[in-house]
Amino acid sequence: MEKDQAETGAPAPCKTNMQSKRKPKKMREALKQEEQEITRFRRFWEDCYGDFFGSFDDTTVVPPMNYTFGLASVPKYAIPDNTLQIFSVKVTQLIEEEGLRWPLHVFGLIAIRDSIDPRRNILFHRERDHCQTITEEEPFLLLTGPSRAPVLIDPVRIEVQLKAKGKSVLKDKGLIFDVLTTMPACSYPHHPRMFTCDLDGIRGNLEFTLAVLQRSVEATIRVKVVDGRWHGGMSARVSAHTASIDHGDIVLLDSGDGLVPNNTSGIIQLSRRVVSVELSGELNVVVEAKCLNRVIKKLATFNPKMAGSSYATLKFSFCALGITVAWSQFSRLVPGQPGPAVYH
Repeated sequence: MEKDQAETGAPAPCKTNMQSKRKPKKMREALKQEEQEITRFRRFWEDCYGDFFGSFDDTTVVPPMNYTFGLASVPKYAIPDNTLQIFSVKVTQLIEEEGLRWPLHVFGLIAIRDSIDPRRNILFHRERDHCQTITEEEPFLLLTGPSRAPVLIDPVRIEVQLKAKGKSVLKDKGLIFDVLTTMPACSYPHHPRMFTCDLDGIRGNLEFTLAVLQRSVEATIRVKVVDGRWHGGMSARVSAHTASIDHGDIVLLDSGDGLVPNNTSGIIQLSRRVVSVELSGELNVVVEAKCLNRVIKKLATFNPKMAGSSYATLKFSFCALGITVAWSQFSRLVPGQPGPAVYH
């Protein structure tokens, strides 16, 4: 992985609210200060957007595939744009104090707010009764978003409210409560590359692996069993990557040792389905079938489009999978809103 901008002497690719504050010596005071970050962010958001965009807790109203069907009906102001690609989020350090130990049972939310719509675009959301267990060896959070591709014009803000589940609600611990802010699009290099941004909490740290893609379009991916059936004894891993960052896998599904989730129509239920790709680039979708020590890998390559969809078939010995990619450009105008969500 290439070095961060911060490591090469250029401006840091992201910043946090907590970075500008001196952390108090006492743990209780430090935790209180960290939890107030979200309160301050909520007040800022309500002052800027509350009159036009509703509640701070609302999710984005802009769907994926917004301009996929009917190229003639796509408005002139819909364009390929700068997007923020999210590869992964993981807990990189756990400060083992006040009973926090690996494995960690995590719940809460991580949401992106961008220039198209300042409402939450959910990356991770788990209730206390459905928390995710992570270990020091496998510290990655299972992302279920974004629901649409985040557009980077002004700085994108990533809201984090994560807790660690205890033996009772009273013993739950705040893990990280903070906001990660990217730089504006003009601050990033034109050639795409992966970089990491760290969000340092009092009890633990998060590492985001990201990339900024110039003049890109949104790709919404569907995988369906079109012939035969997926064997119950086989697990599956579905991932996507762009030709410009071929070492950067975006995991769409990893069933591990469990069954591959699919509905009665044969559509495989992906954990994530939306990625970005440069209009002049390529998108690769990889499906791996695993059984015992054997791995069968198939790859489909797609050339991006302004709108419409692309289709490819991946043939295994036991079934055939249909891969559909729906393409869409972006509009900086939110339907029913007075204008783009420009951050102040």
